[in-house]
Amino acid sequence: MLKRLASRFVTTRGPEARDRNIVLTGPGRSGTTLTCFLLNKLPNTVALSEPISPGKYAERMPDREAVVDGIEEYYRDMREMALGPGLVVSKHVGGMVPDNTKGMVDGRRQRIAEKGKIPVGKELEPDFYLAIKQPGLFTALLPYLAKRFPCFAIVRNPLAIMASTSTLQQHKRRKNPAAKRRYDPELGNRLKDSKKEGTDRIGKRLLRLHYAFERYQEVLPESHVLRYEDICSSRGKALEVIVPAASQLDEPLENKNLNPLYQRDKVLRFGERLLESEGAYWNLYSRESVEEIMNGLG
Repeated sequence: MLKRLASRFVTTRGPEARDRNIVLTGPGRSGTTLTCFLLNKLPNTVALSEPISPGKYAERMPDREAVVDGIEEYYRDMREMALGPGLVVSKHVGGMVPDNTKGMVDGRRQRIAEKGKIPVGKELEPDFYLAIKQPGLFTALLPYLAKRFPCFAIVRNPLAIMASTSTLQQHKRRKNPAAKRRYDPELGNRLKDSKKEGTDRIGKRLLRLHYAFERYQEVLPESHVLRYEDICSSRGKALEVIVPAASQLDEPLENKNLNPLYQRDKVLRFGERLLESEGAYWNLYSRESVEEIMNGLG
C-alpha cells in the first residue's frame, strides 16, 4: 500500500504529468467553458472551470515566477485530490462543469454556476490530462506560464464576444474589479492612459480585446490559438491539439454567434465601432465575418 502511494506521489510530480497540465485561457465569452465541458467527455481527462480565486497569489507580486510557482502547486494539489478522494474544485452547476455558466433566471441572463468541490466521476491514470481554464489570470501571466505548461487560448469573433458580454446582468457587488490586473501592470497602464484620453466603454472593450488577441498571438504557437467557430463546426474535434482523444468527439454543437438574445441595436453599434478599429483580432477574423453577424441578426 505504501509503495503504491509513494509511486503515485512521484508520478503526479514527474515530467510526464507536468506536460499534461494544460493551461486554458481566452477572452471572456469566447468558449472556454464549452471547451472544459467537451474535454471532460474524454477518458483520462479532467477540465476545471475557474477554480482559482483571482487574488489568490497577489501577495507574491511583483515576482511573477513565484506566482507561477503557486499555480504549479495548485495543479499538483488538484491531481492529488483527483487521484485520492476523487474530488476537484471547479465552477459547476449541479456538480458538473456545464457547457455554459450563464443562464436565464427570473427572465434575466446571469451567472448560474457556483464554485466548490465536485466528483471526478471517472477512472484516471496517474498521468491524466488536467486542464484548468482561468481566462483573466492566465492571460495576464501567459508569457510566464508558457515556459512551463502547454498553453492554449480559445478565441471567438470579437463582435460575438462583445454581444454576448452585453447580455449578462452585471452584479452590483464587485469587491475589487482590478484584482486580475494586479498580475498585468501593462494592461492596467494602458487602461489608465485610455481613461485619461477620455476613451468610452466600447473603446475600452476594444482595447481589452486587442490586448488579449495580441498576447495570444505573440506568446503561443499558431496551432495553440483555437477559434470557437472551428470547435463548433468540427463537433469538438478541433480540440485534439489539446488532448488527442478529442479526435473522436462528435458532439452536435451550435454556433451561437447569431444568438437571438443579442440586441440588434447594440450589435450594430458595437459592430460599427469594431469595423472602424484596428486590433490584433483582425489577424484571426475578417471584417466580413463581423458584417455577417451584423446582417444576420433580425
